[in-house]
This record gives sequence, C-alpha cells and structure tokens, in this order.
Amino acid sequence: MSFFNSPTKKGHSSIIRRVNAWYSGFILLILLSFFGIAFLLSHSLATSVDQAFLQEEAIDTAQALAEDEDELEGFDDGIYYSIYDENNQALQPFFPSDFNTRLPFSKGQILETSGKNQNYYYVDITIPGSKHWLRAVTSQNTSNPELQFFILTLAVITPFLLGIISWGGYRILKSAFQPVETIGQTADRIRLSQDFSQRIPQGNENNELTQLAATINHMLETIESSFQRERQLTNDVSHELRTPLTVILSESQYGRDYAQELAEAQESHGIIHRQAQQMKALVEQILELARLEKSNPTDFQTIAFSELVTEKGLDFRRLLEAEGIQVVLDVQSNIQVPGQAIQLQRLLDNLLSNARKFTSDWIHIQLETQADQASLSISDNGPGIPADQVDRIWEKFYQIAQDRNKNHGQGIGLGLSLVREIVHQHHGQIQVQSQPNQGSRFTVTLPLVKRTP
Repeated sequence: MSFFNSPTKKGHSSIIRRVNAWYSGFILLILLSFFGIAFLLSHSLATSVDQAFLQEEAIDTAQALAEDEDELEGFDDGIYYSIYDENNQALQPFFPSDFNTRLPFSKGQILETSGKNQNYYYVDITIPGSKHWLRAVTSQNTSNPELQFFILTLAVITPFLLGIISWGGYRILKSAFQPVETIGQTADRIRLSQDFSQRIPQGNENNELTQLAATINHMLETIESSFQRERQLTNDVSHELRTPLTVILSESQYGRDYAQELAEAQESHGIIHRQAQQMKALVEQILELARLEKSNPTDFQTIAFSELVTEKGLDFRRLLEAEGIQVVLDVQSNIQVPGQAIQLQRLLDNLLSNARKFTSDWIHIQLETQADQASLSISDNGPGIPADQVDRIWEKFYQIAQDRNKNHGQGIGLGLSLVREIVHQHHGQIQVQSQPNQGSRFTVTLPLVKRTP
C-alpha cells in the first residue's frame, strides 16, 4: 500500500498532489495574467492602428476629392465618408444608422463618439481648395487580425500546455518523493515485524532526502542496539536469578522434607539467606543502574574530592591490612569537582573492590590535576585483563574468567557498568590500561570546579 495514498488519518491528502495543484494553479494564474495583459495591449495597439489608419485614409481621400468631389465613395475599407459645408451641414451623408451627424468639427483630431449600437472614431479634414470638410467615421470594433489570431492560438494551446506542465511536475515530484515513500514503507514493515535490523535503502544522490534516510538509519541502529541491550539484560538477569532461586527452592525443600535436627535446618536457612542476599544485591544494583541511565542530574554540589578519596583509601587500607594487601595513597590536596557525593563514593567503592579482587599484594591510589581536570588512578598488580576482554568489562553481568578472580566474593558483573555510568553522569571519562601478569590501571578524569576570578 502506498505511503502517500494510505488513509492513515482522517482527511489525509497526498503532498505530491497538493504541491502539484499549487504550482499548476500558480502557472494558470500567470497565463491568465498574460492573457489579460495581451488583451489590453492588443486593444491599445488596435486602437492606435485604427486611429492612424483612419487619419491616413481621411487625408488621402480629401486630397483626391480636391479635384472632384463627385467621385466620393461613401464606404471604403470599413470607413464611412461624408462631405460637410462650412456650416456643418451634410452635403453628401454616408453614415452608420446610429451615428450622430450633428457633431462639431474635429479639425483634424480623432474624436470618439457613441451610438446606440456601438462606439465610433471620427475625424474631419478640410478638402484642399474648397470650403467643404470631409468627415471619416469608423467603428471601434475593428481590431488587428494578427493579434486576434495570436490570442486565439494561445487560448487553444494553453490547456494542453498546462496539462503537460502539470503531468510533468507530478512525475518529477513522484520521483523526488520516492525516498520518503520508501521510508514510510520501511517504518511500517519494522512496526509490523519488530525487526529493527532493517534499513532504508539510500541512493547515490547527496540531497536532503538521502540525508534524511541516513539519519533515520542511524536512529534505527541506535534503537536496535538499545533493543539488543535490553534483551541481553533480560537474559542476563534471568540467568543470574536462576541459580539462587534454584538453590533456595532446593534448600527449602530439603529443610522441609529431610532436616531432622536444628543444625541441619539452620544450615539450610543460612544457605537460603545468603542466596536471598545475593538476589537482593542484584536487584538493587540493577535498579540503581537503571536510575542512573535515565536520570540527568543537575543538583551537583562542590565535592572536596581530595578528602573523599583520602577517606575512602584509608578505610580500605585498614580493611585490607589483615589480608596482606598494601594500599598506597598519593593524593594531591584541595581538588574539588562538581558532583553528587553518594555517587562518587559508589564509584570509589566499586573501583577499589574491583582492585581488591584481582591484586596480588598492593593497590595504588593516585589523584592529581591535569589542566582543568581531576585525574584519579587506581592500579593493582594482579594478573591483568586479557586484550580480548578489555572492551567487554563494561558490559552488564560480564565477568572475567573465574580462575583469574580471587575468592573475595565473585560479584555479579555490574560494578564497572555502574562506574562507567557514574562517570558519564559527571561529564567525565574512564579508561583502563592492562597487561597480562602486570596488573591493571583504571583512570577516571572529571572536570574541576570552575573558580571565579
């Protein structure tokens, strides 16, 4: 079904037909104006020609009558001739039936007069060598035959010319709007099939419509990517929840059917509790990540980032001393960034927890300024990240191979996704540098608070 002809809305009409009707009407208006001007010009030209012809014929006839007034022909070439004496009395009257014979002499000038049936021009010329006057009269209906033929020809040709212009314009518009129709058809197919992998064909022309098609294709790529991420998130959440739910169901059934002693029941309840806590942590992180992705925080405050990093580093130093892990702090003082304290604390917690999972025996925390940015680096001397997994560590639920992860709690693979989203919310950037068996270094850059001069 054509995009332009489908009655998707009440009162729908084709853009092509409306544009075609508009410029066809405009051309028709121009042609009518041309006809009007041509008619006026032809009338004016015909009047000038008639008057000049009347004047010339009257003078020639008066000169001919100077030899013999009896040779007067009363009508010749559309002109009536009559002879008057000096008292304005018609001696030889030859006039149209409705012409006023008592008009004053024009004395060589062409004058107009009206009869009952039509209008006339007349001129009075003295006959040489005589006291008599020659009056020449002609009807104003006389016009130029060439101009009449030209106007008649235009009147016949115009409908065909307008039809050809309208048809040609419609075909040109139809061809020009073909990409728009293709866009509509593709969008309709996507709507019906929910297949966001389809794309709009793009021609070789570089015009507004091909640019529109390219823009929509980019939008479809974004939608498809988002749709795939949502689908993957659903699959990942289902996978992550399946194991603890299975364990909970199994342990609850065992406690109900087989536990005979308090110790056995407590063990089953402990397993159920740990799995429930894991599910709770998973749901909380998913909700937090969803809030971060949808929010656009504007209530940033000035955060003493140096103090925040120092406090968090000291807390982890005390926590990791018992595990034989050394935490080195190298923090430049008086660094301030705009942001939200709770989110920045979560960023530090996740980065330090990630370093704790993989380090061998030390973690290095460094904070300094570079140009107009604060640069935070957290390094460890763990096994590093394989090159083929560096770009994937930001994906939701993705975890590096378990044999490389120490048994400090395997996590659920959302920590680094949260970190990246927090960094983006604070208009910063995050990068990772890692070499196998040489550790990893995560670097976060955040804009500094703008100081007023």
